[in-house]
Amino acid sequence: MAVFAAVATLGFGFASCADDDDGGSGSGSGSALVAFSRVNSDGETETISFYSNNTYAMHIYSRETEDGRTLTMDLDVQKGTYTGDPTKDGTVDCTSGSEVDKMKMFGLMMGAILSGSKSLTITNSNCPLVTLDSSKVETRTCTISGNGTTFTDDEGNKYTRK
Repeated sequence: MAVFAAVATLGFGFASCADDDDGGSGSGSGSALVAFSRVNSDGETETISFYSNNTYAMHIYSRETEDGRTLTMDLDVQKGTYTGDPTKDGTVDCTSGSEVDKMKMFGLMMGAILSGSKSLTITNSNCPLVTLDSSKVETRTCTISGNGTTFTDDEGNKYTRK
């Protein structure tokens, strides 16, 4: 139950994405131009994939088991557009356009707990992205360095090119 409750409090931003560099799981359009990933402090794999049509997708993958309950998350948590060249050293400005509905995610987790389910898998099919209200759209300036091998978000989180 603690796993479900902890995940329900997740805040999404650049510190929540995971593996999707081939366009699967609903990310982007076609194959990624470039993708960067990291494992965060919660053990989740986060990936930001940049596509040639100037869109990006942030994806998260994690699987945790506690008290006999397993929670798997494998979904895009944010999509948007970018300016700059993510394949070269320099800055990239990422502007959010949609993100996962955190209340929907919380509802799925609480439903699993209340029903006594021993496992829950959250994907974009049961927790889709929703378009952000213009007041919630953010632009974040990130840095590409190390000859295009390192992506650093505006909070200092470092991702390695895949």
